[in-house]
Amino acid sequence: MSQEVLLDVREMIPRERHPKIFNTWEKLPVGDSIKLVNDHDPKPLFYEFRAERTGEFEWSSVERGPERWVVLIKRVAPSPTRAPEDAAQRPQWARDGGKLIDVREDLRSGREPLPKIMAAASGVEPGEVLVVRATFEPRPLFQVLGAKGFEAWSEELGEGDWKVYFLRQPEHGGCGCGGHGHGQAEKPGQLLTLDVSRMDPPQPMIEILQKIQELGPKDILEVSHHREPVPLYPQLEEAGFEHAIEKLGENQFRLRIWRKRDA
Repeated sequence: MSQEVLLDVREMIPRERHPKIFNTWEKLPVGDSIKLVNDHDPKPLFYEFRAERTGEFEWSSVERGPERWVVLIKRVAPSPTRAPEDAAQRPQWARDGGKLIDVREDLRSGREPLPKIMAAASGVEPGEVLVVRATFEPRPLFQVLGAKGFEAWSEELGEGDWKVYFLRQPEHGGCGCGGHGHGQAEKPGQLLTLDVSRMDPPQPMIEILQKIQELGPKDILEVSHHREPVPLYPQLEEAGFEHAIEKLGENQFRLRIWRKRDA
């Protein structure tokens, strides 16, 4: 018979909540659930579970504020056995040093950390390293920074504590045409769509920054969003994109993104 483990974290200080929740989760048998009581919507926690424990859990809301939030987190599959880290595989550049940015408190508090990370990455020169401290392994970020010429390597220091190293590769010379022949006819523009309205931060911004890499010179990306993504705008400008935003209704926005014609 399945059981529920009651976990009320309202009286705990914020930095202790996620480690306590995940320590409880690791001991939870398949079929049992954590009944989590919190003083705010635990969306950042849901994102951590989705990023690190896909296929292991089911998440359902029981009570939604405004002062008391209750969710059931049910274990539906065991955690895979994590192979011990091979220190010999650590690249030479993934050592102490580099530019450090710590976004653990941002993630625990539900704040959007990606603008802070991208701003720090923009100041990293080729051959230098950016070090990010996070509460989980941010694999989608590998693709976002990978598109900007970064190589990634990560290590888990403890429950809810990751250190990720990003090395900015030397820039390659050339015409910047990406290997495409100049004599080819330009393709007509396409309309690409992306719905991030049900995603929790920082996933919407990560998904958008990944998707715009697919845009051709005349393509347009149309994004459905639940809010106006103001922190995204500087990232689009820096990457050479323009945008237009339209409010369709309460918590309903349509964002269109396209490449600058001179980019």
